[in-house]
Amino acid sequence: MTIDFSNLNASASSVSSNANAAQSTSGNRAKPSFQELLAELTDYVNGTPGERMEKMILAKLGVTEEELKKMPPEEREKILAKVRELLKKEMEAQREIEQQKASGVQVNLSV
Repeated sequence: MTIDFSNLNASASSVSSNANAAQSTSGNRAKPSFQELLAELTDYVNGTPGERMEKMILAKLGVTEEELKKMPPEEREKILAKVRELLKKEMEAQREIEQQKASGVQVNLSV
């Protein structure tokens, strides 16, 4: 098993920027502790692939789960519709890759 750490810095900066955004919206809240970050990471790792994908899409949209829960219903539904749309596109892309692998066609994708 090989673990790719090449995107670690990008992911860390994304998490950091999301934490900073959450911090600025919640007032003078202190930075999350190591234990809080570890719990968040553990929750992410233990999630299903669909849950992880959903969290990645939310992060791309710059929204945390806590922010999503606090949104008015209309705004939350708009975000969830966008998440569903992007999730559907991602699943279709994955399905296409699997079909092409099964047929022996080489595909190079960069996202």
